[in-house]
Amino acid sequence: MNSGFEVIKEIVPDQHAALGLMDRMYDVAQPTSVFGAPVNQGEYTAITASEVTIGLGFGYGGGGGSSPAETDQQQQAQDNFGGGGGGGGGGTASGRPVAVIEIGPHGVRVAPIVDPTKIVLALFTAFGAMFMMLSRMRKEAGG
Repeated sequence: MNSGFEVIKEIVPDQHAALGLMDRMYDVAQPTSVFGAPVNQGEYTAITASEVTIGLGFGYGGGGGSSPAETDQQQQAQDNFGGGGGGGGGGTASGRPVAVIEIGPHGVRVAPIVDPTKIVLALFTAFGAMFMMLSRMRKEAGG
């Protein structure tokens, strides 16, 4: 994983091509994406472990029809038949380091990588939820 986000922009003309794109997205979740290449320094080896998230969605639809029956069936087939179809989709894959595996002469140690931004966001979310719940409880008790 290089930057953490990889965007694949590609025109997907049919369902077969969409399934091929889905296979490429699943390739992102291979062990080589989750575990980094070992780095050696003296008697120690370090391997990074990452969290990989994949999201993908696509859909196709189509239809056709003709106007009510006329006397000339052949003319109706030529002039009054309509149809259409279309599709679309999108996806993303991202990864972030979550731990470092250290291998040394004294054994193996897994050191988590702490993301302070996530901790602060979780703290604000928890306090916001508590504040909203307390406000609601006060409203119910007073009214």
